[in-house]
Amino acid sequence: MNKIIKTYVLIFMLVVSFAGCKKDLEHATPSPTIPQVSLLKPEVRDIIRTVAQPAFVESYEQTNIFPKITGYIEKWNVDIGDKVKKDQILATLFVPELLEEHSFKKAMVELDIVLVEQTKRLVDSADGTLQAAVAKIAKAKADVGKFQADVERWTSEVKRLTSLVAQRVVDQQILDESTRQLRSYDSALSASLAAVNVAEAERIACAANLAKSKVDVLAAEAKVKVSKADERRLAALVGYIQLTSPFDGIVVARTANTGDFVQAATGDQSAKILSPYQSTTRGSPVFTIARTDVVRIFVDVPEMDANFVTNGTKAEVRVQAFNDFRLESTVTRTSWALNVKSRTLRAEVDIKNPEAKLLPGMYAYGYVKIERNKVMAVPTSTIARRGDFNVVYIFKDGIAVETNLMLGASDGIWQEVLNMQSGESWIKLKGDEQIITGDLDELVNGSKVKIIPTATETKPAS
Repeated sequence: MNKIIKTYVLIFMLVVSFAGCKKDLEHATPSPTIPQVSLLKPEVRDIIRTVAQPAFVESYEQTNIFPKITGYIEKWNVDIGDKVKKDQILATLFVPELLEEHSFKKAMVELDIVLVEQTKRLVDSADGTLQAAVAKIAKAKADVGKFQADVERWTSEVKRLTSLVAQRVVDQQILDESTRQLRSYDSALSASLAAVNVAEAERIACAANLAKSKVDVLAAEAKVKVSKADERRLAALVGYIQLTSPFDGIVVARTANTGDFVQAATGDQSAKILSPYQSTTRGSPVFTIARTDVVRIFVDVPEMDANFVTNGTKAEVRVQAFNDFRLESTVTRTSWALNVKSRTLRAEVDIKNPEAKLLPGMYAYGYVKIERNKVMAVPTSTIARRGDFNVVYIFKDGIAVETNLMLGASDGIWQEVLNMQSGESWIKLKGDEQIITGDLDELVNGSKVKIIPTATETKPAS
């Protein structure tokens, strides 16, 4: 019963207290005083801002060495942790059939070269035969002229003797003998004309044979080119028997052993559990080579600072593994585009690493130093957030005029102002604007304000 009475008494006291508080609130009135503020002007300053982000070390280049051809590992020369030089032989494959095929192709090239010489000799022979045919035509034409003269002579002689026989001056037997001579030379003339035609046909055939021989030379030379190209292709494949390093670096993985059967883009699958570089679903490299004379430090710069980071921006890297040792450098390159998930800009800082002390995968901390020299700035305390805009209040004719700003970099105390809004346009600060500083929560656009001097203004002259 006592507990019930105490409970009712407590409830009554709470109700009375709440009623009293409500009564006080109803009679509260806002303060009629005008906000007291101070004025200052924008200044030309150097804004230095450091963006610090977790980073990591990665080798400048890292290449997986895959076999180009199918074969067996005959010998491997380096293991993980070994330093290698450019073009150093890492391993040798055993592919005897490829070597034999290459030897066959080289022999074919030599044979085709000999065939070219042979066809050139055939061209010389055909040319000689053609010249003989031309000479034969000339001789046949000369014979035609000779027999033509004999036919004309004996024709004249037969006519003369025929007249004399008619006059009974010459015996008929002499005419008959002359007639036989005429017929003999006439037949010889016909034979010589036929010989000219035969010789001309032979010349045409020899000319065609010469042209064919010349084409055969071109075909043989083209075949040599094809053979040499095929031999070079085989030579290139033979070159893949030796796996070489693409640059100076360190072997960070070896996934094949002597006698392993390897195919293109495939290493030794028997040791996949022991190495992170192997997989049962994709090809594994025989070696992985990392270039470490230069390492990269990746720093992801937040979106708000991305526009101020370019190639050459000063940077610093702190490596925890070396007792937070700091290395000064510059931004070597940026991705230009932001990562759509993290909304950050990838900046890369190259650090020389001649002794290979900085190891890929090490944790680091990256500092990107943004320097904005000789820019118009205002104290960050004079900037307020109103809706979607950053604003300052400018004193004009006794009132506070709310003015939207476009901001640049900030060092925490001073804020770079890129532009301010004036009507429908954006303009640069002139430096003579009277910026209000004080309790900005008391101000709205058009508020009347009372100006009080700052400490520097009230300090008496010495």
